Amino acid sequence: MTLSRQLVVLLLLLLSLVLTGTFVVSARNSRLYLEEQLASHAQDAATSLGLSISRSVAEGDRASIESLADAMFDRGSYRKIRIEKMDGSLIVERELPIRIEGVPAWFVKHVVLQTPEGDAAVMSGWQQTGVVRVSSHPGFAYAQLWHNISDMFRWFLLSALLVSLLGIMLLRWLLKPLRDIEWQADAICRRDFPVLKPLPKTRDLRRIVEAMNRLSNRVKTMLKESEQLAAGLRRQAYQHPVTRLSNRRHFKNTLANLIDSPEEFACGVLALIQLQDFKKYNEIKGFSAGDELLRDTAKVLIDCAGGIRHHVLAHLGGANFALLAQDFGLQQGSELGARLCSALSALGGSDGAEAAGPVHVGLAYFDGLDSPAELLSKADMALQAARSAGPGGWKLISSGGNGLVPVKSATAWRVFIEQCLAMNRLRLHTQPVCSCPERNLLHEEVLVRLLDQNEQGDEVVLTASVFMPQAERAGLTAEIDRAVISQVLTRLLREGDRRYAINVSPYSLKTPGFLDWLEHQLRSYHTVSGNLVFEMAEFGAVSMLGEVRTLVQLLERYGCQFSLDHFGRGFSSFAYLQSLKAHYLKVDGGYMRSLGKNPDNQFFLQSLTKIAHGLDIQVIAESIESEEQWDLLPTLNIDGAQGYFIGRPG
Repeated sequence: MTLSRQLVVLLLLLLSLVLTGTFVVSARNSRLYLEEQLASHAQDAATSLGLSISRSVAEGDRASIESLADAMFDRGSYRKIRIEKMDGSLIVERELPIRIEGVPAWFVKHVVLQTPEGDAAVMSGWQQTGVVRVSSHPGFAYAQLWHNISDMFRWFLLSALLVSLLGIMLLRWLLKPLRDIEWQADAICRRDFPVLKPLPKTRDLRRIVEAMNRLSNRVKTMLKESEQLAAGLRRQAYQHPVTRLSNRRHFKNTLANLIDSPEEFACGVLALIQLQDFKKYNEIKGFSAGDELLRDTAKVLIDCAGGIRHHVLAHLGGANFALLAQDFGLQQGSELGARLCSALSALGGSDGAEAAGPVHVGLAYFDGLDSPAELLSKADMALQAARSAGPGGWKLISSGGNGLVPVKSATAWRVFIEQCLAMNRLRLHTQPVCSCPERNLLHEEVLVRLLDQNEQGDEVVLTASVFMPQAERAGLTAEIDRAVISQVLTRLLREGDRRYAINVSPYSLKTPGFLDWLEHQLRSYHTVSGNLVFEMAEFGAVSMLGEVRTLVQLLERYGCQFSLDHFGRGFSSFAYLQSLKAHYLKVDGGYMRSLGKNPDNQFFLQSLTKIAHGLDIQVIAESIESEEQWDLLPTLNIDGAQGYFIGRPG
């Protein structure tokens, strides 16, 4: 029960106690007063009648005695009149049955009025000749008492109601700062940090509000400082200091992690870019001009890579750059090589294009079979071939083997995906995500497969890394997401207590009607929808934060959770985490490679978990492939893990 309700209840109890006590005392005083009035009335009547009949009693005139007694008794105010001689013999007696009209029987039963008897002596000279005894009738007294008490009760009830309403309004006004403080505390828990203004005039409440405002500002500052520290560490460890692109270590880790993740990376093109005479340019123009040339080169490469949906751009050192274009085919690789050479050839120093030296580009096609070292070797061989071909040349080396990606045209891919959805050739596999170090199951990530046939007619299972890029180009991601969500919700109805994580494509959020459809599904399956976690890759979520926040608000209404996948692959600011209100961060697997030998990765992960836990976000490590990696996670305060060491997709 809230403090305001407790105070209202206390106020009502005190008010009821006071009014009840006042009512009881008033009712008792009214009863005593009426009893005194009855006693006085009876005594006056006895005295008056005794004087009136004194002569008649002395003379024995019974008719006169009865006449005077009847005259008094007929008024109806007396219950009993009795006239006796001194020896106790009865002269006259009149008695009226007690009948009380207009008063409830329960009131007469529980409120007893005493009707004292008044008596007076009948004198003849100095000699007493008889006694007159008179009892007043209580009917009028009961009617008066009932009227007084009922009026008093109505007035007390009205007063209690008015005082209660005024008291509640006054308490609400006085306790409004406490409600504001409660809202502020809840907001801090929701990772918002508001400051209450204006301050209340009550001194005690004012001090509490000031303390809460200081707390809110302090927590906000601490989180901001932690974010800045982690961002600075990440820049120092993983970004080239001149161009701010990924450095060699970050690029090699990311490349190795992608190649080891067939669910995400099935094909692509790796381009190595080199400014051949950069050393000579530095000697002639100086290091400052050389750094400026590197920054200009990075800007050109960023522009060239801007149209590639999924890519990694890095400055490997000196005048060597690398660009990994995911989901690229051979034709697209050739176009990329020509575009890079054309854009970079127009780049020059302060004295023109010749001063910058020739540019060479070597490209290697990845078909899902090469190791990281093999792919880099192929790209380096292509670079050497491009250098041999002369200034401004490029060379593309492709694999001679059969790749993992079927060769289809864009139209064929569209027809194939539509047929798979229509013929229910979509299959769901799951991979466990476990807590650390207890290894309790947190949830299972849903992995999507499509069934295809090769030239021999054998069934082939395609992973998401193969068909999702084609679905993005064809605008079919929303249809795939709808099919996956529907299957998972149906499965939850059968299984009940399982928890599943579903990857949602950013492109689905831009599809008209998708969020309305999702809300309808969650409402229809409200008994199990709270067992869902919706995931989205960080690089996709950051590009459309407005739509993602709308999605998170929708999910919260139905008890679902939201997770950022592949977190940390890019170099986005951490500031958006405060407003996005994610429940999980799945740290990109590139940070887990050589974790035991890389103190920078360890320190970065410790800083990240500190920030995330301050925002009430759990951190999950991806691509845990060995026991050594698993054993290090508790020391880094990681909450959970996913990878082949935990469990393979099944």
